[in-house]
Amino acid sequence: TETRTDGNCANSYTLTRTWTATDDCGNETSFTQTVIVSDNTAPTFNETLPTAEITAECDDVAEAVVLTAADNCDSDVPVVFEENRTDGNCANSYTLTRVWTATDDCGNETSFTQTVTVSDNTAPTFNETLPLAEITAECDDVAEAVVLTAADNCDSDVPVEFTETRTDGNCANSYTLTRVWTATDDCGNETSFTQTVTVSDNTAPTFNETLPLAEITAECDDVAEAVVLTAADNCDSDVPVEFTETRTDGNCANSYTLTRVWTATDDCGNETSFTQTVTVSDNTAPTFNETLPLAEITAECDDVAEAVVLTAADNCDADVPVEFTETRTDGNCANSYTLTRTWTATDDCGNETSFTQTVTVSDNTAPTFNETLPLAEITAECDDVVEAVVLTAADNCDSDIPVEFTETRTDGNCANSYTLTRTWTATDDCGNETSFTQIVIVSDNTAPEVTCNDITVQLDANGVATITVDDINGGATDNCGTIDT
Repeated sequence: TETRTDGNCANSYTLTRTWTATDDCGNETSFTQTVIVSDNTAPTFNETLPTAEITAECDDVAEAVVLTAADNCDSDVPVVFEENRTDGNCANSYTLTRVWTATDDCGNETSFTQTVTVSDNTAPTFNETLPLAEITAECDDVAEAVVLTAADNCDSDVPVEFTETRTDGNCANSYTLTRVWTATDDCGNETSFTQTVTVSDNTAPTFNETLPLAEITAECDDVAEAVVLTAADNCDSDVPVEFTETRTDGNCANSYTLTRVWTATDDCGNETSFTQTVTVSDNTAPTFNETLPLAEITAECDDVAEAVVLTAADNCDADVPVEFTETRTDGNCANSYTLTRTWTATDDCGNETSFTQTVTVSDNTAPTFNETLPLAEITAECDDVVEAVVLTAADNCDSDIPVEFTETRTDGNCANSYTLTRTWTATDDCGNETSFTQIVIVSDNTAPEVTCNDITVQLDANGVATITVDDINGGATDNCGTIDT
């Protein structure tokens, strides 16, 4: 008999073999053999084993081979495959530890370990056609940066970082854009593309408004104000317009030229200028402010009106002088003359307005005597004829009037009987005269007076005395003349 007693595995057991010899009487002899069966031999792999250590790019990791095993006792040896990943420093850098273990029914095993070192050394690539590496652009026509995407051998979602760095040039709209697209996979492998955009501003501003005329003329009181011009630019949003006005004096104060220049300059110094020349002149004569006097008047020499004061205004000159001249043209006498009065208003540019007044002055007024006139007729005794008075005269125009005095005697019927015709004549410089005549009738109505001398005579013996005229003539007097005695 053979009895099997299983051990701890299929191929580990004990066979108890017993041989028993029994005779007819039941006597027996037995022999027992114990066969201890064990399985101590490990399986072996059927295939050629792969390389124990390999390296692989992350997109080229070979699949683990399938290994089978054979065993001396076990006809169906399972091979357990385990693959353990040990992550490295990035997602696609890792180590695969692959272990194939063939184990027979009794636990005898054979293992093979393969280490696969996986790395990612391949940089991403851009999907799109790359733009030009260097371009130039006007500041108002800078193309937007393109959007680039990238693909990677191992990373399914490769971010592309875009940076744009501006390096300022010599003005606000002159600069360089350095555009860098960088695609980086999970393991830090990166691909970069750099585009340099040289941006410049070569376009001058333009004026927004309709430009005024380039050349105009204007009267000095009607010079138009300079217009306000603004400007636009392709790149500069706030273009200053500088305005200058230069005055070049002409030959008088209100004759000049204005040179007006508007200059629009953008941030990069591109400029547009417009020049207007305004030729300013003063062709308008002043006007008198007051009502003008009569152009022709006549006046008595003592009543010549003073020349009026005229002032003038001008369209451009704030202080217009008025020159007054008065010219005297003598007539046929001192106080007979013509005054030519001229007022001339002249502005700074020599434009003038004149007004002339002619004053015809005459002396038609005779002088007058200053004193009370004596009686026009008087009588006088020949010994009492009063002296002629002295008369003076005044005149409306002549300050020194001569008075001519004449006295004419007209004899009467005797020596002391006569008539005096006295005439005073005052004559001014223009021959106007005033006369006064006084008649003095002189007569002699008084008899002479005789004076007799008192005498004492001595009679002679005869009683006779001789008396002469001279002895008794004391003389005779007369009020007007001598007496013959």
